[in-house]
Amino acid sequence: MDFASPLLELVKGLWGLASKPLGYICNPKDIVEALKKETRDLEAMNEDAKERVEREEREGGVRRTNQVENWLCKVQEFEGGVDQVLEEARECDRIKCFSRCLPQNCWSSYKLGKRVDRLLNEARELQGKKREFSDFTSPLPRPPVPAMPMDETVGLDISLKKVWEWLMDEKQKGMIGLYGIGGVGKSTLMKMINNELRRANHGFDIVIWVVVSKQVNEDSFRDTIRKGLNITNESWEGWSQDERVSNMSEKLTKKKFVLLIDDVWKRLDLSQIGVPRASLENGSKVVFTTRSKQVCRQMGANETEVSCLKPEEALTLFEKNIGKSLENCDVDVQCLAKDIAKECKGLPLALITVGRAMAGREHPHEWHYALTTLRNKPHQLSGMEEVYHILEFSYNSLNDSIVKLCFLYCCLFPEDYLINSHDLIELWIGEGLLGDTDDVYNMREMGEYILGNLKMACLLESETVVDFGLKSVKIKMHDVIRDMATWIARDNGKNENKLLVIENEEDMSTKGISKWGEAEKVSLWGKWILNINQAPLACSQLRILIVRDTQVSVLPGGFFNSMTCLTVLDLSDNENIKSFPQGICNLVTLRYLNLSSTCIIGLPMEIRNLTRLRWLLLDHMMEHILIPTGAITSLPLNVFSSWGLSLENEEEVVEELGRMQGLTDLSIMVNKSSSALKIFQSFQRCIRRVHIENCEGLTHIPISHSLKGSGNFSHLEVLNFVDCRMLVKMEINQGIGQAPNCYCFPSLVEVIVFDCGFLDMSWLVHAPKLQRLGVHKCDSMEKIIEDGIAREELAASGLFSRLKSLHITNLPNLRSICDHALLFPQGVEFWIDRCPGLRKLPLDSNGMRGSFSIDAEKGWWEEFEWDPAARVTFEWLGVGNKEEMTYGEAARKMKDDAAIYYWARMEFLASGEE
Repeated sequence: MDFASPLLELVKGLWGLASKPLGYICNPKDIVEALKKETRDLEAMNEDAKERVEREEREGGVRRTNQVENWLCKVQEFEGGVDQVLEEARECDRIKCFSRCLPQNCWSSYKLGKRVDRLLNEARELQGKKREFSDFTSPLPRPPVPAMPMDETVGLDISLKKVWEWLMDEKQKGMIGLYGIGGVGKSTLMKMINNELRRANHGFDIVIWVVVSKQVNEDSFRDTIRKGLNITNESWEGWSQDERVSNMSEKLTKKKFVLLIDDVWKRLDLSQIGVPRASLENGSKVVFTTRSKQVCRQMGANETEVSCLKPEEALTLFEKNIGKSLENCDVDVQCLAKDIAKECKGLPLALITVGRAMAGREHPHEWHYALTTLRNKPHQLSGMEEVYHILEFSYNSLNDSIVKLCFLYCCLFPEDYLINSHDLIELWIGEGLLGDTDDVYNMREMGEYILGNLKMACLLESETVVDFGLKSVKIKMHDVIRDMATWIARDNGKNENKLLVIENEEDMSTKGISKWGEAEKVSLWGKWILNINQAPLACSQLRILIVRDTQVSVLPGGFFNSMTCLTVLDLSDNENIKSFPQGICNLVTLRYLNLSSTCIIGLPMEIRNLTRLRWLLLDHMMEHILIPTGAITSLPLNVFSSWGLSLENEEEVVEELGRMQGLTDLSIMVNKSSSALKIFQSFQRCIRRVHIENCEGLTHIPISHSLKGSGNFSHLEVLNFVDCRMLVKMEINQGIGQAPNCYCFPSLVEVIVFDCGFLDMSWLVHAPKLQRLGVHKCDSMEKIIEDGIAREELAASGLFSRLKSLHITNLPNLRSICDHALLFPQGVEFWIDRCPGLRKLPLDSNGMRGSFSIDAEKGWWEEFEWDPAARVTFEWLGVGNKEEMTYGEAARKMKDDAAIYYWARMEFLASGEE
């Protein structure tokens, strides 16, 4: 027994040594299956680790640890080795011998099994190491970003958040421009971005700040960047200009950088400087500030406007700069402080400057004086001239004397006034600022271009207003910008009387009138001006006089006697002026005369003395006006407008206008058939707006249309027919049954037809730019566009392709707008009222992908068919609740609520809007 026990242990030992190699040979499938299982587990761990690492890296500010990176590489190598071994195992399994129990080559199987066993141990070891990881990523070292000293900010947090999200989003475009008026806080926002980059783990390799200013110094720009790249002075000095650009560009290309460029005034060619254009591929970003929206577009950047502060934010910033809480101040001081902050209109630069000027002021009289000065002579308040000098850079950057003069013209309008762009441009043209040319239409386009420049430079702003349901865009100046412009117009405050804007009766005193002797431009504006009791004694320098929208009824005798250089006179919107001021006829230098919206009932024969008069505007007069025969015949008029009023001796005036060779812009309302026919026969070259009303004998209007375009109404924009019950057709000699080769009305944008005998309006195929169409109370009209025009020809004509609104009301026999579906533009508005026979619109629910809206009575909606799944917004007009739903749901809602409400509006959303 003693002998057997050691022998048994020896046999067990030998079997243990032999069993594993025998297992490689006899049972290879078990060990291969074990390897497959462990490999699957390892692959799952690997995928989890990679997903986590990549997610954390995408979030920014971190990178994978060396330990994790090494493990991922080993797993990748391991998986490659496993694939090869498993393929050999499958091949070995196919060629088994000895009753398919033993492999054909025992030695090869042994070696293969040994490799499988080694890989199995390696898989388990790799799994164990992964479980030991506590962190998969570590914070990236922050690049050295110098701190930018700055005061506490107000109202910029939302803008900062927006820019920061853009910086961190690698899918976003590589350049963003922060634009806004001077002093609005663009540089402050840039400093906030810089300091945020200094604090955060953002994932960028390098952050560089460059200040450009108005005169770009490319050498200085490059020098700033090369210092950020740690390029030594010795290397830099030894390179040529091309070598500097090349080396700097190469180094930046290898880095993920942020370039912060402050105060850009014109387009920068970054590649010429040596900055590779930031791209989505390398994740680099460029942020710059500018006062010009155009610079953003020229550089292909995303645009973000930095706006003025809201009232509550403005008061907070103002309070911070006076050095104490307003709650601790006198009650009167609190009220005055709020008014002063309000005068700054949210401009941080002005709020800070005025706030510091008022620091330490305790007495209400001091605050009242500051408020009065800020309203009347703001440049005299401490620090404000410095503000104007800063803002003046925007004015000086215009680089065009004409644009500068046009900008300063805006000072003639009152504070907070919404300026009609057409009025402003007409004043520019009237004075001759845009050149002494007879081409008024070209000058209007030039005026629009100049307005675009001023808006791009953030010196003017646009505001959309709605009048009687029609949208229009008006222009306004920020109050501080207006104060700066007034200061410039007054020779930087040295000549206070050079420009006078009068809005109250007090300034019409003897003392106030005496200032006119030094004035070049005077504007009296507003209902607070009741009387002008005395004439100025000497106005030899006065070139522009605007007396608009006042309560003045009579101008004193001799009022115009000393105005020997006056070129522009605007007396419009003075409803109390009933007689023509005779002194006007002595203003022989006058170029522009606007008497619109007054009660003047006649012009004197002496008006023929105005031998330089180019503009005569008589729009919307309160009474019929008489123009004596021969009074205007000899005037060199370019523009005559009697829009919205009837002329007493209409036929004679039309005859005289027809003989004026220089007339290029005519707007007129006529009541005689002969006048209407003459307009369409003889005024093709100059008619811009025509209103034909109550012409009883007018049955048709023949138009001789030239296929070459020479006889077309190339400038006609507005065409109205009102109360012409016998007028049944417009006869255009090319015919209506085909698409026009050359349009008869290429510029027509608005057509109104009211209570006329038209059977249809197929002549509109000659108006490809039509935007607004109104057809009302035409009992005979069955179709707006007749049947005789083929679908292809309609499409070729561009009919209604630019239409913004179509209003049709009280058309009892109307059955169709057009029998073919038309291509309407995005956002077109339909208004339908009392058209019982109209059951559908020329729209195709399958082809209509743009948004449009319909306002109609509930009875009409019951017949209208549309895709029930289409998304719409629905509201009962006058109720105020707008809901989004499907058209099918809206149709059911109308049936349910029909007993309560009458008129519904639905906006059909474009695909992707819902």
